[in-house]
Amino acid sequence: MKKYNRIKLQEGLRSSYWFVPLLITGAAIALAFFMLRLDLTGESGLMEKSGLKIYTGGGDSALTLLSTIASSMITVACTVFSVTLVALTLASQQFGPRVLRNFMQDIRFQFVLGTFIATFIYCLLVLRSVHTDGKQPFVPKISITVAILLAIASIAVLIYFIHHASTSIHAWHIIREISDELESNIDYVFSENLGNSHLKHEGQLVFVLQFHKIEQPHKVS
Repeated sequence: MKKYNRIKLQEGLRSSYWFVPLLITGAAIALAFFMLRLDLTGESGLMEKSGLKIYTGGGDSALTLLSTIASSMITVACTVFSVTLVALTLASQQFGPRVLRNFMQDIRFQFVLGTFIATFIYCLLVLRSVHTDGKQPFVPKISITVAILLAIASIAVLIYFIHHASTSIHAWHIIREISDELESNIDYVFSENLGNSHLKHEGQLVFVLQFHKIEQPHKVS
């Protein structure tokens, strides 16, 4: 019963689109507060003196930059996943509903969604700390530099997402995913004494049961 509950919990977490994005978003929140703390302690001036390339613009350009990154990230996330769901729906009509199940359990799709949301949340947290008015304007140069790096990383993740989504609806990829999942489930559910699985060729699963000899009970005189 405990193993069944553990398997059910793992399947639920794998199929959820909140667990992995929530972890990545939490890491982005922690990163935002850490970078802002570095800016408040004056580490940006030391980095400029050491020759490190960081953001050197003013407060108005910082507000524009962060607003642009934040709005573009949430727009790209909504548009890309909407188009992908439409393509997967059309593919599931040809290959069956297994395509949608693989999409829901693919951690790479969840990582992509988490990256977009994390970049959006990070830019919002940094955006609220930029002050251009008053006697003491504050521009978090290190935090803005990290926001630019996150935007570049999000573009790279977007390119990977488009490539992976286009290959995940191919017939050979669906068959390989099914065979890999079957093999892993057999190895996890059953003990090594009951069976073993070997994948000899790509797309071909060979399951070999290893039966052990059962000793005859001694006769009681």
